[in-house]
Amino acid sequence: MGQSLSTRFEWRADAAASAAGTAVPPVSTAGGGDAGQLKMSVTNQELLYDMVRMVEQICHAHPVEARAEFRRPLQWATTLRASAFAGSPDKWTVQSNTKTAKGTVASTEVRADGTPLFVLEPTSADGSTCLAKAASFELLNRALQLAQDQTLKEVQEMIQGRVRQLQFLPGKNSKNDRETGICHSANRDPVKVIFGVSGENALVDAFEAFSNEANVRKREQYGKLYKLLLIVNSFDLQFMKTAVKDLQKEKTLSIHKVTDELLMLQAFCGREDAKALISIDWESDYTFANGYKAPPWRQVYGELCYLEVQPFDHEKIIVSASKRGYFVNKGYTADDKGIEHLNYEANSDNFPTLIELLKSKSPHFANHIDKQAYLFEADSDERILAAGNADDEGAHAHHHDEEGDDDADHNEDTGRKGDASGKRAHQAKKTKARVGAKPRTVEPSLKWRSLGVTQETDAGRSVPGGARKGERNNKPVRAGSAGKDRKNARGVRHAVDEDEFSDSGADDSEEEVQEKRQEISELPAEYYQIQKLVKYLRAGNQTATIIAICSLRDFDLTNEFNQTAIRDVGGLETLVNLLDTDDPKCKIGALKILKDVSQNVATRSALSELDAMHPLVELLRDSDREPKCLAAKTIAHCAKNARNRRSVRRYGGIKKLVRLLKAKPGSEDEQVAMAGALALAALSKSARNKEAIQAAGSIPLLANLLESQNEQLLIPVVGILQECASDAHYRSAIRGSGMIKFLVENLASKNEELQTHCASAIFKCAEEDETRTLVRQYNGLSHLVNLLDNTVNKELLAAATGAVWKCAQNLENVAALNKLNTIKKLVGLMENQPEDVLVNVVGALSACAQTVDGRQAIKEGNGITPLVNLLTGTNQSLLVNVTTAVGACALDSDCMAIIDRLDGVRLLWSLLKSNNPLVQASAAWAISPCIEHAKDAGEMVRSFVGGLELIVSLLKSDNADVLASVCAAIANIAKDEENLAVITDHGVVPMLAKLTNTRNDRLRRHLAEAVARCCHWGNNRVSFGTAGAVAPLVKYLRSPDDEVHRSTARALHQLSMDPDNCITMHEHGVVQLLLGMVGSSDQNLQEAAAGTIGNIRRLALASEKAAMAM
Repeated sequence: MGQSLSTRFEWRADAAASAAGTAVPPVSTAGGGDAGQLKMSVTNQELLYDMVRMVEQICHAHPVEARAEFRRPLQWATTLRASAFAGSPDKWTVQSNTKTAKGTVASTEVRADGTPLFVLEPTSADGSTCLAKAASFELLNRALQLAQDQTLKEVQEMIQGRVRQLQFLPGKNSKNDRETGICHSANRDPVKVIFGVSGENALVDAFEAFSNEANVRKREQYGKLYKLLLIVNSFDLQFMKTAVKDLQKEKTLSIHKVTDELLMLQAFCGREDAKALISIDWESDYTFANGYKAPPWRQVYGELCYLEVQPFDHEKIIVSASKRGYFVNKGYTADDKGIEHLNYEANSDNFPTLIELLKSKSPHFANHIDKQAYLFEADSDERILAAGNADDEGAHAHHHDEEGDDDADHNEDTGRKGDASGKRAHQAKKTKARVGAKPRTVEPSLKWRSLGVTQETDAGRSVPGGARKGERNNKPVRAGSAGKDRKNARGVRHAVDEDEFSDSGADDSEEEVQEKRQEISELPAEYYQIQKLVKYLRAGNQTATIIAICSLRDFDLTNEFNQTAIRDVGGLETLVNLLDTDDPKCKIGALKILKDVSQNVATRSALSELDAMHPLVELLRDSDREPKCLAAKTIAHCAKNARNRRSVRRYGGIKKLVRLLKAKPGSEDEQVAMAGALALAALSKSARNKEAIQAAGSIPLLANLLESQNEQLLIPVVGILQECASDAHYRSAIRGSGMIKFLVENLASKNEELQTHCASAIFKCAEEDETRTLVRQYNGLSHLVNLLDNTVNKELLAAATGAVWKCAQNLENVAALNKLNTIKKLVGLMENQPEDVLVNVVGALSACAQTVDGRQAIKEGNGITPLVNLLTGTNQSLLVNVTTAVGACALDSDCMAIIDRLDGVRLLWSLLKSNNPLVQASAAWAISPCIEHAKDAGEMVRSFVGGLELIVSLLKSDNADVLASVCAAIANIAKDEENLAVITDHGVVPMLAKLTNTRNDRLRRHLAEAVARCCHWGNNRVSFGTAGAVAPLVKYLRSPDDEVHRSTARALHQLSMDPDNCITMHEHGVVQLLLGMVGSSDQNLQEAAAGTIGNIRRLALASEKAAMAM
């Protein structure tokens, strides 16, 4: 629908010339032309799926906007017929003509003008072609669901926009009628069709159309369309982000791209003449550990796999897929013994895609491929599970049990990123699920056997029996394999895409992201040497094992190729088994290797499958220092994986690691304590582990270690503190044990990593005012301000600005920060910084702006302009802080003049439309001082089109903070008589009256103030009484909050000017409550209370006189 999709579609070559320079394809004016047709490609298939999912998610997540009526309906030539709609008479009205076999369909839901939102009508006399028109996403989604496996075909026609409209030229009777076809582009600009706007300024134009529309019905429609446009725009940005990632990927062919194209072409295979191919499948079922199907000695030439293709008009061909592209090899040839072997030599040119190669080899394929229809397969968990092998079920169930006992804060560090990595993770899970199954041996070839590892193949890897790489596989292709693989791959892709679109509650902040494994273009000699050495590890001879371990240590085990070699041959399992040996040399050697290789993501995941944490935890109680240190450091690396963190906790590893911290600073045990601290720092990323660390008595041990002068020890110790300081109990323990002083002192360290941890710990600990005071008393503010000068290290800058922000929430600290010229530095950091730094910087400025000196410093430092500019951002946390800062600055008249000149109030008002209640509330709080200190506030407020209606509508919110802030804004708006009249017309009185039963004192205070202000217009006093607002207000006087008393007394004073309200107040005992307030030291409260009592008394006297006169 959007710019990113329209520019990413691939069009046929005959349309390319005329389509150049435009996102919309050209359309033939004569029937039957091919111009404007999409190419048959994996990219187009993926984009069509993206569009279907976008429509589904809009309908699911935004049902109100999905029902919004388009400006004009989308039109396309459809494969749907009237019979498909007959099953739902409550949704569709079907009219059929039995004589002509023609049928029309209309939705029961209609547009504002009475026409159906969806129409299907024939465009030919015999009803063989039909035209569909959809005027909302909800109806469009329903129609696409009815299309079933033709869903992608429907979306393709919609994108191509080619609609055949027939003109019926009547003769003397219906039999002589003639028809002429005119093909034109119905959806040349879908955004223009749906929203009535297009181009780069579509959002602005849509908002102006909504704001300037006087007709109430159209205004409501345009408002829904504007919200819908924002939703579609967010999807478009996500698609654009994905497209940019794709462009950044390596341009060479990968096994995953080959798999996608193969699965697509398998849907176009069959014996019917209309199909493009008879069959296509893998030449072999065997897959190596790196995902390739080519043998290792061909992988060095960049080859990935081989495909067996049977065209209609050509003999069977074997296609080689390499990183450079596709080419036809020389197929199978027999040797002297009559055994057929695959000849890998190229027998054709190189082609970038498999489709291009097959077009050159098969005219039948070239003529039919673009006539194929994409096969749509609905995604569901059941289909994905059904596509798996039967023996996967138990392993998957076990895996989900493990996930259910997670710490609810992290996902696995595998399979998190990108389509390709998601598929690799899925395949890896299937492979791991077969651990424990009966192994099947296979001899790929004599060359593979010569490596000496086939006898010791990892028991955890199962290989399809009988499929030999390099030898002809004479087994017939399984009929169901193609469909099963296709469903499986589609399900995996769907899962990945859903994760991208959703708001996904997954928290990436504390979990490492899956690193994309490097494509192995060649296997170095070390790969095979390492695999031979692993063989000797299993020999059972102690001497041979030690020699093999020493030889392995000579290799660079941080290199991914070398780590892969150990994993592929089952070396990890052997190394883990060596941890249980009684020989200390073997044990230490295995630990050193595991410590190095566990720095790799895939290795950590593999170790979790092998339950390696159990022997590592047991080694923590070893009497020797070296095994304990090595085991703890290995756990520190492995603990970046969530499953390993859980395992360490379950095996009692946290208590053992905390015991390692019992070391005197400067002693020999300091190295052991350092290793234990490293492991605990990694484990503390889990919420349950934090509780376990504190329960194990770590706080006094950590406080003791802070006295050390060894920075390498201090870094993990402070790392534990800053991770755990997010818990209130930890913060109290840290403050009570005197650790704040050490944290402040280490801010002056020369080690930036230590400085970052200390600043981050203070950032989290300074939630309490006691900690803020301690930081000032230990001269920590000057250290923090000095760290603001380091703008290169963004992580340190984010931690330092965060600590300054929290400390600035103490007014005494603000005064100290002003003396250190902090505000000038903060203003300088509001440009060209990452968002996490900006959030903290603006938060610090908002805290400093609470004082007169702070506002003056911000104004003198030219900080108002960048603050107002940040109001146009999208980061929700940043918007909350920016609005707070702007509202605080508005308390100064000079600052308010600058804000008004920069149109800051309009930007604040626009944020009231945010879906985030925190942003809405902070924007409304900021608007109040802006109105109060603006020179011509009344006229300024009226200049915002629809602004008063918007703020009154927020009184329907369920959020107490939003309601309180809006009431405060209304109280200031109502000071202007014209504005008060307008908001009265918008129904502000009954809305305020409905809120009076609240028990929230903050809301009560501002609500009573708003009621008092609104009583100054017309019959609003009477309306409040009629709406039942008086009696609840009397109860406010029993609140312990003096501010509530003051505003309530004002409201009652205004309401008491109506006789009926006086009677209601007297009946609810207001007089006794107000008598006590007449003697208050607050003059405003005195006057309001006395005035209310006076009005009630005058009414009583008048009643007595009237009674006596009668």
